[in-house]
Amino acid sequence: MKLERVKNIAIIAVFVVFVFGLAFLGAILPDVTVSRAERRKLVQQPELSADAVMDGEYMTKLEDYLLDQFPFRDEWRTIKAALRFGLFRQLDNNGVYLVGDSVFKLEYPLKEEQVRCAAAKIAEVYAGYLDGMNVYWSVVPDKNYFAAEKSGRTALDYDWLMELMREGVPAEMTYVDIFGTLTLDDYFKTDAHWRQERIIPVAQKLAKAMGAGGVPGKSDYETRELSPFYGVYWGQSALNVQPDTLAYLVSEYTECATVRSADKPGQILPVYTLGNFAGLDGYDVFLDGAATIVTVECPKAKTERELIVFRDSSASSLAPLLLGAYSKITLIDLRYVSASIVGQYVDFAGQDVLFLYGTSLLNSGSILK
Repeated sequence: MKLERVKNIAIIAVFVVFVFGLAFLGAILPDVTVSRAERRKLVQQPELSADAVMDGEYMTKLEDYLLDQFPFRDEWRTIKAALRFGLFRQLDNNGVYLVGDSVFKLEYPLKEEQVRCAAAKIAEVYAGYLDGMNVYWSVVPDKNYFAAEKSGRTALDYDWLMELMREGVPAEMTYVDIFGTLTLDDYFKTDAHWRQERIIPVAQKLAKAMGAGGVPGKSDYETRELSPFYGVYWGQSALNVQPDTLAYLVSEYTECATVRSADKPGQILPVYTLGNFAGLDGYDVFLDGAATIVTVECPKAKTERELIVFRDSSASSLAPLLLGAYSKITLIDLRYVSASIVGQYVDFAGQDVLFLYGTSLLNSGSILK
């Protein structure tokens, strides 16, 4: 009986020390402003006022604050992930899984209505601005295309996705298939994006399909590197996976090109904004990251041709590789600007047009405005 009592007291003591120890640490440790692992700003201590307390706003904000500032938050996430993968042999942790040293995020199930919505938006843009022009479309497979089914995870029906797209996209538009041009090695290990130094064949295939020449080969570029690159899946995995190295390709075309963003009027930007590498998303090095409308002009291009790309973030690293073939490339992101007003800012006459979207975006097609 005495031994049992000592045991119970010890358990209670450990519990009390644990709870109050964490509370003490939470009180004395400085608040963290940004979580690099989650790529977001963390909630800061809310301002206390009588009105905020009375209407419940203060308690709601306080709860969010305590969750975000919980001591050793990232370490607890790592323990949880390690237990799920190691002890419980789960195939994924909140949709994130590992194959070798690469991290993936499940894209499942196929949302037919979302894909139809994306195809309908493309058809709407074609009918409104592009009828009779040289218009092309292509789809970038997400990383799961190369690994999910082979590793026993659930995977999209990519054949059905493409069939839905073909049904919805105007028949006058020319499809360029790049699935067979890519492999898993063409993607970052800790991120969803493809690696620029690996997609020169993709740029060449797209340019050839659109009747444009002049895309440089690998020997025409100087490869420069930035590291460590912590991709979006690095933080989501909550595991100690090795970061990537981000390579970007420099040529006479990228060096002379100027970039203008509708979101930063009056500013002239470089093709590679190196200062963005230390931000929440290092991939924003390419064309300064996400923006509504971006124009890239290259005075040394081998042709006078111009190209308009309706895109997601994958085109940020692809567009610089097309500068030898096009003197001007305009990138439009319909996630941030409505198709109904694009014509007020872009002149479509006489230009090639490419719709380039990843399968993940097509599976969330209603995001296009």
